[in-house]
Amino acid sequence: MAFPTPFSLVIGLTVFCFLLVIFKSDPKELGIKETALSAFNYWQSGFFSLLGFTVQMMMILVFGYALAAYKPIHNFLKRISGIPKNGFQAVVFTGIITMVSGLLNWGFGLIIGALLARFVGIAQKEKGLKPNYSLLASAGYLGMAVWHGGLSGSAPLTVAKSEHFLKDQIGVVPIEDTVFSFFNLGITGLLILVFIGALLICEKFFRDSTQKIKPVPLKAIEPEGKYQVSGVVGILILIVIMINFLSGIVPDNSTVNLNVVNFTLFGLTMTAYKSFSKFTKAVSAGLTTSVDIFIQFPFYAGILGLMTQSGLLIQFSDQLVSFSNQATLPLISFVSAGIVNFLVPSGGGQWAVQGPVLMSAGETLGIPFNNLVMAFSYGDQITNLLQPFWALPLLSITGVSAKSMFKYCLVLCAFGSLFLAFAIYFFL
Repeated sequence: MAFPTPFSLVIGLTVFCFLLVIFKSDPKELGIKETALSAFNYWQSGFFSLLGFTVQMMMILVFGYALAAYKPIHNFLKRISGIPKNGFQAVVFTGIITMVSGLLNWGFGLIIGALLARFVGIAQKEKGLKPNYSLLASAGYLGMAVWHGGLSGSAPLTVAKSEHFLKDQIGVVPIEDTVFSFFNLGITGLLILVFIGALLICEKFFRDSTQKIKPVPLKAIEPEGKYQVSGVVGILILIVIMINFLSGIVPDNSTVNLNVVNFTLFGLTMTAYKSFSKFTKAVSAGLTTSVDIFIQFPFYAGILGLMTQSGLLIQFSDQLVSFSNQATLPLISFVSAGIVNFLVPSGGGQWAVQGPVLMSAGETLGIPFNNLVMAFSYGDQITNLLQPFWALPLLSITGVSAKSMFKYCLVLCAFGSLFLAFAIYFFL
C-alpha cells in the first residue's frame, strides 16, 4: 500500500468529513439528499474563508526563504553545518537550532530547519559519512512541535490582545501568564530535552542505509552593491515598525503577531538585497516553496467550513469536555487539540473553534484560563509531527519524502506526547 501524499491526505480527510456530516446529521430533520447538498454548501463557503491567513503563511515562508538565500546568511548556514562530526551530533545540532528558531517564530524555524537539514546532510556526505537525510529532515521539523509555546503562539498571543473575540468571557490573559509562565518555560525546556533523547534513539536504532533525495535547487543570491530605492524603502519600513512597536498607540502593531512578523520580514528582505531586481529574484525563488500551501490550504479551509457550519466540531469538543472534571479538563483539552489539528492545521483557526468551548468548561469547573490555553497549545503543536501539511516546504527544500520521515516523526510524537500528557495531568 502506497504511503499517502500530503495532497491525497487532505482529499481523504475532506471525503471523511463529508461522510461524517452526512451520517452524523439527524435524519428526521433533513434527508440524505438535503444533507449532502448542505455539506457541499458548507465546503464551498469555507473553501476561501482563510485567504488572508493563507497569504500570511505564504509570505512568512517566501520571505524566510529569501532571507536564507541571501548570500551572507546562506554562506553562514553552510559554514556552521560542518560543525557536527558524526551522525549523533548532526541530528542533535539540527534539532536544537530548529527548535530554538521555532520558539522565536514558527515560520523562521521551519525554513531554518529545512535548510540546516539539507546543508548538514551535504556536509556529512563531504566528510565521507552516510547521512540519514530523513532523520535530519525530521529534526529540522521539530520547530513546529514546540512553536505554540514560543513567541509566535497563536492562542497565547490572541488572548493577550487588548481586544479579542473571547474578551467578554475571559478578559485579557497576559503573555506573562502563558508563554512566559514558569510552567511553560519549564515544560518547553524539558520537551526539547525529550526530543533530543528521541533523536538519539532514532539515530541509533532506525538507521536508513540508502536514501534517494530530490531537493529543489537552492542557490545563494548576491545582494546589490549599492542601496537603491527598494533598499531605502526597506530601511524606512523597519523604522516605521520600530516606532509603532515602541509607541503602543495601536495595540496590534506593538505585539508579536503574523502581520508584524511579515512586515518585519518584508522590510528586512528589501533592506538586505538593496535593489528591487535582487529582491524580486529572491522572492520569486521563495515562491516555489509556498505553492503547496497555495493549493492545499483552501482544502483545509473547506474542511473547517464543513466541520464548523455543520456544528460537528463544536459537538466533538462538547462531548470531550462533557467527560471532564477539574482534574482531567487540561489533559482532555490537550488531547482534543491534537486530534482537531489533523482536520484544521492552523493554530489560530483551531483556537477560534475550540477556544470558546474550552473556556466555558474552564469557567464552569474553576480552572485558570491560562492553564487551558497552554494545554490547548501543546496539543496543537505536538501532532504537527504527524500532519504533513506544514512539512511541505521542508520536503521540497530537503528532497526527502513524507513516507521516509513518518517513522521518525511518529517516534518523536510518541515521546513528546507522553511527556506532555504526564506534565499536564500532574502539574497543570
